[in-house]
Amino acid sequence: MHDDQAVLDLVSKYLRSVYEGNTHGLREVFHPNARVEDVVTGSFRSRSADQYIEAVGSRQSPLAAGETFTMAPRAIEVLGDMATVTAELHFLGNHFYNVLSLLRCEGRWLIMHKLFGSADR
Repeated sequence: MHDDQAVLDLVSKYLRSVYEGNTHGLREVFHPNARVEDVVTGSFRSRSADQYIEAVGSRQSPLAAGETFTMAPRAIEVLGDMATVTAELHFLGNHFYNVLSLLRCEGRWLIMHKLFGSADR
């Protein structure tokens, strides 16, 4: 499989898992040591992937809220065993940009870092 397609497949699984509140799917796309960082609460917040995934699992999913799927990658760049993806997500009254850093680890692409913020600022 071409690297761009493999990265796109992983990001599609990530976005679908966020939409569905699928914590199992999120655990499959994040590296166990990944970090998730933002300032959407008004101050800097840094969490482990597990903490982020638990938060996703504890809220109502956009799917359960009856929302349509409105999340999509906007840019993908693959550089050897590294990749970056910018995605736009609309859900639960929010509009976010995500910047994802990926690494190919043992032949498999995984999210190593998620940086996100409000697209409405």
